[in-house]
Amino acid sequence: MESYFKVIEGNDVVLKKLSLKKNIAWTLAGSIIYSVTQWLLLIVIAKLGTPEMVGQYALGLAITAPVVMLTDMKLRLSLVTDAKTSFQFEHYLGTRIFSTIISLIIFILIVLLFGYEFHTSMIIILIGLAKLPEAVSDIFHGLLQKHERMDFCTISNIIKGVLTVIVFAIILYSTQDLILAIIGQLLVWTLILLFYDGRIAKQYTAIKISFHLPKIKELTKLTIPLGFMGLLTSFNTNIPSYFIEHFLGKEELGYFVALYYILLAGNRVANSLKQPAAPRLAVLYQIEDKSGYKKLLIILIGLGLLMGLGVLFIAYVFGDILLTLIYTPSYAAYTGLFIALMIAGIFNYPSTFLSTAIIATRHFKSQPYLAALWVFVSVIGCIIFIPLFGVIGAALAVILSSFIEAFSLLIVLISIVKKDKPELGNKRKESTLLEEVSY
Repeated sequence: MESYFKVIEGNDVVLKKLSLKKNIAWTLAGSIIYSVTQWLLLIVIAKLGTPEMVGQYALGLAITAPVVMLTDMKLRLSLVTDAKTSFQFEHYLGTRIFSTIISLIIFILIVLLFGYEFHTSMIIILIGLAKLPEAVSDIFHGLLQKHERMDFCTISNIIKGVLTVIVFAIILYSTQDLILAIIGQLLVWTLILLFYDGRIAKQYTAIKISFHLPKIKELTKLTIPLGFMGLLTSFNTNIPSYFIEHFLGKEELGYFVALYYILLAGNRVANSLKQPAAPRLAVLYQIEDKSGYKKLLIILIGLGLLMGLGVLFIAYVFGDILLTLIYTPSYAAYTGLFIALMIAGIFNYPSTFLSTAIIATRHFKSQPYLAALWVFVSVIGCIIFIPLFGVIGAALAVILSSFIEAFSLLIVLISIVKKDKPELGNKRKESTLLEEVSY
């Protein structure tokens, strides 16, 4: 049984760290469960609602996600990889709250600017509002991740995912109103933040919020390249949805998104593997353990490749059966689209680890330029392929963009490691963190 004895670290009382293997096990299990619950939301809408409802919900996600990623600025990863503690937690928390307020203002401006009809506008704003407590919970999870206690993050995500599906399904079934169901989702996420995430975080540090403008400005200046990368990456993820909605309509968008989410759910699993590894990669790079850094990265990339090949095999062999069981028989007609999208996973999942490896080196400035390249490729692919091949054309654009993403990340990482070669030697320095971790 895990022994939870307390030790003193500076002015904070913290719990014993878990080993890398245990953290990976917790996050993998939690990520799979949470991904399933997020997927179940789409299944609930598909079974209790209509493909058009799926399309409306997907459109709300597609519009809000890029804004959230911009204002997110990957502060959680910056906190986790801040091995020198350049900023205190209160600065990260204050910056996150400030940025979430900005995102809410942007959501309202988008609705006013584009003149969506009332129902669509409400869906967009409510999905955006739901992202606000999620964003604050995320920075609390970053604190727990830095202390290598991914079990608490996992428990939070499981509770949130399961309760969200239950509340969402009950409301949608009883009212047939997607807006009310999203309000239920917002309430669940807010309660999880207040009564679980906040209380657990207090065990590690006093929860203070700093709105010290010079610190917010300094931290924003450091991480805004990651924000622009997040914006462009999220925009890139949603570009096929924008073009499908434009060329083919909301119903086809509903079918596409239901299958596309399976690929994105795999990304969430890959993210669960990278989260406990991110602080380890940062420390290995900081203490100049080049061989350890490369070894861990190769393992992670190998896992990504195995994931991609595994889901492709499942889609090829069991695709039509799975789509019929998971959604409805009408979705089985899109088995070819399902297989095509899973091909992208072969490139998509390893890219998650390559991106984390670059962030662990604290080289942030190249990120927006890379993401801009991916967006350009995706837009061109959608413009060319969707009018010619319909939703299959969208899948071809996703495959092309995913390949370019993996290739460009690999080139940049090799360049960074070579550039830092004089500082990043093979010698192994003493590290309290690594001594505390059992491989």
